[in-house]
Amino acid sequence: MKKLTMTIASLAIMAISAQAGKNVIPAPVEPIPVPVYAPLGLYLGGGLTYSSSECQCDPSVKCSNGKSCAKVHGGTTYGVNLKAGYMYNPYIGIEGKYIYTPWGDKNKTLKHYGLYLKPTYPITENLDIYALLGYGKTECETLKGSQKGFAWGAGAEYTLKKKISGKKDGFGVYIEYLRPLKKTGNKNITVDMVNTGITYNF
Repeated sequence: MKKLTMTIASLAIMAISAQAGKNVIPAPVEPIPVPVYAPLGLYLGGGLTYSSSECQCDPSVKCSNGKSCAKVHGGTTYGVNLKAGYMYNPYIGIEGKYIYTPWGDKNKTLKHYGLYLKPTYPITENLDIYALLGYGKTECETLKGSQKGFAWGAGAEYTLKKKISGKKDGFGVYIEYLRPLKKTGNKNITVDMVNTGITYNF
């Protein structure tokens, strides 16, 4: 009888303990914060350039073939373009360019260095359109010299990844039209360029 009483008491204690365990509410566990990657806004890019130029020359200037330049000397050249920039936010940035077109018509090689303000409008999370407003130096082989002046352009860029906090991340592709110099006042070079290439956004 004593053993039976002890057995019943042990079973009762176990049942009460099990029931108490069910009613215990675990303490909330604080989630471990996950660091969020934020792009810097810096980018580099490069690609190919098509250029159509018209240089109105001083007849005293000699071309590389030793002959005098024609009054108006036009041509088509091809080359490369490089750019580096920084986007302060999704709508405004600054960009530096270098363009060199050594292939195509002889004596028409162009070099361009420019610094541009880059107003941007996001169409989607991947696609932006932008304008380029700046100042540049353009060298024309026909003139054996360079000229400086206002430069402008417009383009579009598509990034493969969606933006993070409004900034681009990873690779993208771009195409743009650029007018690095136009005949105005004492300027006697008109240049039209189309640039296309790949960017990487850090």
